Amino acid sequence: MGLSKLTSIAVAATFLAASTGQLPRLLKTVRIAQASKWPKGMTLPSR
Repeated sequence: MGLSKLTSIAVAATFLAASTGQLPRLLKTVRIAQASKWPKGMTLPSR
């Protein structure tokens, strides 16, 4: 799956979530998924 296809899916999901009032819930879900699946070495150092 190309980056263009993934971008299209992400934009469509964002518009759908925003139109139904579920954008905060979607953002929270994405943050939890990133935190649980990304290794600690890939996060940016905090200042």
